[in-house]
Parts: sequence; C-alpha cells; structure tokens
Amino acid sequence: MSILIIVAFVVIGLGFAVDRLGWYHLISGYNTMSKEKKERVDIKRVARLVAWMCYGIGGLFLFIALIDLLGLDVPLEPFFLILLVFIVVMLWRMQRYDGNIFDESGRLRPGGKKRLLPIIIVSLVLLIGVPGLILWFSQPTEVTVTDSAIVIEGVYGREVPFDDVEDVTWTTLPEIALRTNGAATDSRLTGHFRTEEGEAVLLYIDRGVEPVIRINWSEKSIYMNQSSEEATRVLYEEIQSR
Repeated sequence: MSILIIVAFVVIGLGFAVDRLGWYHLISGYNTMSKEKKERVDIKRVARLVAWMCYGIGGLFLFIALIDLLGLDVPLEPFFLILLVFIVVMLWRMQRYDGNIFDESGRLRPGGKKRLLPIIIVSLVLLIGVPGLILWFSQPTEVTVTDSAIVIEGVYGREVPFDDVEDVTWTTLPEIALRTNGAATDSRLTGHFRTEEGEAVLLYIDRGVEPVIRINWSEKSIYMNQSSEEATRVLYEEIQSR
C-alpha cells in the first residue's frame, strides 16, 4: 500500500508542476505540436484541468490507502469506476480548449473528428474495457475433476494431472505479499502471486470463503475454493477420491 501512497503524491506533484510551474511540456500531445498549433490551444485552462485530474486521482489513491490502513471492509470497485468516469469527463473538457479541434463558436474544424478519435478510443477502453475486465475477473472459477486431472477453466486456467500432484490439503490461505501476474479484485484473487514466506503460488480464491484447498502441484502450489464452504468441501472430497 506504500506504493499507492507514493504514486498518489507523484501524480499530485505532476499536477502542481503543470498548473503552477508551467511545465506544459508534460502534457501529452501538446509537447509535440508545432508552434502554430500551440497558439490555438488555451494551454492555461488545459493545464488547470490536467492539474485537477491529477489531484482527483491522487486524492482517491490516498483515500483507498487510508481505507486499507484502517482495515475497513469497503468495496473498492465503485471508487475505481467513479475515477474512470471522472478521467473521461476531464479529458473531454480539455478538448474544448483545443482550437485545432473546435473553432471559436464551438464547432468542429475540418479534420476535428480525426483528432478526437484517440480520445474516443481511450474513453471506450476506460468506460467499457476496464469495467468489463473487472467483471470478468470477478466471476467464480469453474473446476472440473476428471479421472486423470483437475481442469481449471477461465482466466489463468490450468490442467493439473493427478500424476503431478504430490498432496491435497484442507487449509487456510497464507498471507499474500505480492501479485506477480494476476488479478486482484475486491472479491477474488486469480493468477500468480507470492506469499509472505516467498512461495510462488497460483490462486483461484473467493475472498469471502474460508478455508481453502491447497494442491501441491509439481509446477507450482495452487490454492483454490468455490463460492461457498460447502461447495469447496465437495470439490475437496471429489479431488481426494481420485
């Protein structure tokens, strides 16, 4: 969480530098414009909006860090969705002060639609792509047990042959220190992580369900559960029966 706090202060500092110190070269797109195009941009208003966007992002990161430090059980996904909408709104407001896109009456200049295309793409990614990924990673993991293997479906899916399984235990999830290549939503942990003891593990975990199943696989230890303790127990007994 200390990384989140550091990032928050860096983002806030960038906003201050752009707005108060006049470091306009930090604004993407503006720094590569010709002198003629720069003169058409109301850069002071754009810089002010960039600053407020940075302050909003940094402030939200600090708020999330405070929630974590206080140990509060608060869903974080809504905050990130609000942040995405906020960023998109600010990006579109900035375009109103770009005279290369809109004329003095607020109408699109010739070629203005083409210049807005990157903003449209970014907006779609932020408002549809990112929430879609969050929803995808929040779905329960489907596990099928065959005569020869444990088949884990979906994101970071694996087929674990029983011949490569050393042991299966009913246990609790260890403290997780780091996500190395995975997804951590408010409800689930999926993918590659590292424990506080330094062990690299694969997780398919519903955060609200304990205990969990540990599979000592020859490639990497796996922790998994289902949407309830009862369903997890059924899966555990099915794996043990093989």
